[in-house]
Amino acid sequence: MTAEFHRALATSSIEKIETWKNCWPIWEQKIRHLTNNFEDATKVHQLGDNLREVFFATNTGSRDQGALSAGGAGWESLVTWYLNLVFSGTNAVAMRQSKATVPPTLLDATTISYGNNQTNTESDVCVIVYPPDFDFPKEDASYLKNLDIEIARRIADVELGIIQCKTNWNDNAQIPMLWDMVYRASFGPTTGIHIGKNGYGVRNLRRFSYSFVTVPSQKEGRMPNKGSQMAVKRVSNLTGGNYWGLKTKSGVALSLAEIFDRNFNSAFDGNVRANVQIAIKQKLGLFRHL
Repeated sequence: MTAEFHRALATSSIEKIETWKNCWPIWEQKIRHLTNNFEDATKVHQLGDNLREVFFATNTGSRDQGALSAGGAGWESLVTWYLNLVFSGTNAVAMRQSKATVPPTLLDATTISYGNNQTNTESDVCVIVYPPDFDFPKEDASYLKNLDIEIARRIADVELGIIQCKTNWNDNAQIPMLWDMVYRASFGPTTGIHIGKNGYGVRNLRRFSYSFVTVPSQKEGRMPNKGSQMAVKRVSNLTGGNYWGLKTKSGVALSLAEIFDRNFNSAFDGNVRANVQIAIKQKLGLFRHL
């Protein structure tokens, strides 16, 4: 058994989103052009440099609240799909945060309690990296339940990355900064703040990271472009890093293509692109359906 059944569940969840249904035919056409019809491993990996271009292929120019909401759901879905494309054939799975795809033990581990109130981070995407010898359950109706049992047993060997996705950078950079601070902090017994529940917390994991990924949706002249700008400073020290759907700009943001080496390197057997090439040739993961 491998992680591919969990990946299939995560991908199926995305395909049910109305925004995805409307945008995917156009996005797929654009992505096929950028990746040489999904046959060039280097271009598949580098798709993170061009994800903003893909996202804007369906841009209507509208800025009303409904369009922005749909845009946010679309960006989360596109990021999740791209991550799973590169993760194909590995033991790493990306999913939008949902009880239908994220094992309860991991939701428990990231729950924050303030007094009697409990909440989860404002996360949009979770990435799980399973250990190489993870015992995946039988692929049936009880898959997620049995998967969670094994995760609870092996939590010290599991890696988790939380990725907050926002279309706009300037308006939202303070949110991931504050959540990352909460997860980093060691709170005393009198603060009323506690991370985790039911006996699980982020400190039980083998590795935990918190990242921010933005389109960004601002026009070229309004995008943050200097390390001295407040929007950049707020996310410059996140445990998992700050990314956008463009090429890396030193001191400002990394291309989303760099998140694999930075946060999830243990999922790959050596070079990321070499793994993608194997997945392409053997039709593993998402490549099976392309």
